[in-house]
Amino acid sequence: MKVLSIDIGASSGRFIVTDYSDSFVSSETYRFPNGQKMINGHLHWDLQELLSHIREGLKVTLSSHKDIASLSVDTWGCDYCLIKNDELVRIPFAYRDERNIESQKEYLSEHSYKEIYDETGIQNLPFNTVYQLRKDVQEGVDFDCILMIPDYINYFLTGVKGIELTNLSTAALYNPKTRSISEVLLKQIGLSKDKFPQLLMPSTKIGSIKKELVDELGIYSVPVVTCGSHDTASAVASIKLDDTSAYLSSGTWSLLGVENLNPIITEKSFESNFTNEIGLEHTFRFLKNIMGLFIVQELRKDFLKDIPNLSFQEMQDEAFKVKDNNIFIDVNDEYFQKPGDMLSKYYAYLSKTKQAQKDLTIGQIVRSVYESMAFKYKDEIENLEKITGKKYQKLVIIGGGAKATTLNQIVADVLGIEVTLGEGEATVAGNCLAQLIGLGAFKSLDEARIALAKGKQFPVFKPQRNYNEQYRHYKEVTND
Repeated sequence: MKVLSIDIGASSGRFIVTDYSDSFVSSETYRFPNGQKMINGHLHWDLQELLSHIREGLKVTLSSHKDIASLSVDTWGCDYCLIKNDELVRIPFAYRDERNIESQKEYLSEHSYKEIYDETGIQNLPFNTVYQLRKDVQEGVDFDCILMIPDYINYFLTGVKGIELTNLSTAALYNPKTRSISEVLLKQIGLSKDKFPQLLMPSTKIGSIKKELVDELGIYSVPVVTCGSHDTASAVASIKLDDTSAYLSSGTWSLLGVENLNPIITEKSFESNFTNEIGLEHTFRFLKNIMGLFIVQELRKDFLKDIPNLSFQEMQDEAFKVKDNNIFIDVNDEYFQKPGDMLSKYYAYLSKTKQAQKDLTIGQIVRSVYESMAFKYKDEIENLEKITGKKYQKLVIIGGGAKATTLNQIVADVLGIEVTLGEGEATVAGNCLAQLIGLGAFKSLDEARIALAKGKQFPVFKPQRNYNEQYRHYKEVTND
């Protein structure tokens, strides 16, 4: 049985075909760049360009694979499209746009965030959808339907409107206890529930590729099934955790947490700003958003100006050679939240904190970011243990960051626990599992996870070094 996973991240997208019989065999058929673009002074997603890649990916993939049983789309969370009379009102804003910070400040000048947290269990971030939609209402934008980004792509493919639950849960509008959109919060921001289409669980068939698109592209029609359309929901769906294990979805963002059967909405979880996002089978991803490899990705753009073709692997290799770093940053600081000119922002932060300010090598810079990330993980693991009352003895790392072996060893050293890698293509694997459940190949997520892990052995990193002294210095210079 073959399924097609369309996995679209903040910097790239890809089409992956997975053939499942007794094992999983995957192959990439199409890859394309993605990114936020500055248009008229604001960061947006170029949706038309994205859809043109969807068209091309479908043509390439379906011409070489004639027996695709279904396809499913996952993307990042929080961002959305506004529809009026079945047409896109405007290109969607991107979550890093300054507009979102302004809207957050305006809301918090009138309300306590605890009002949102008590309703949704979602952490306070500048780009929460609730803030963005509030701004739309204030600006008088005329629309009759809201679709999250993957839901809009599904609508483009099928002509059917629906809003998938894992992505909707990132919006800080969904009440996990009542399993419905919060009427309290809708009233606060001036919206009515009829702006939202039907709520869809993962593994639900939405429809099939519509005839107009089939005729335009010269392809055959394929059923479209919901997955965990928030990419982290799909990534976490790929791993089986026990009570002593936490996960880290490592990529542009670092998402550190555990999987629960019920939400944790308490004073402690609120104070620590942990979130409760929905997973497959209405499980809960209780996690903390931490700035991830975005900083390294942006630094590479600056390094490329002087060293063309510099690879991430070469940057990691240089970081590995550095053994005595004592320069640290707070990876969640506002300096590092937006794209562009990251090297200057890095040095500006060092200047602000009275650390070395120039003549650092690529290895020193990358090592300092890696270790600072690991120290932030340490802080949040400790917060997680206080909230849940559990002691975590293992961390499973999934996502693109699983390839960053230098970083992963540092994480094991700093946390003092065993670090195991999960699926390197965790999001695609989870996307695939949701489809196979929807197609009846598996009866449950648990059964699907067991099949995925069958016969696999993943690398393990054990603690090798004590970082206590460096951690104390990190806390001093970052005032964290």
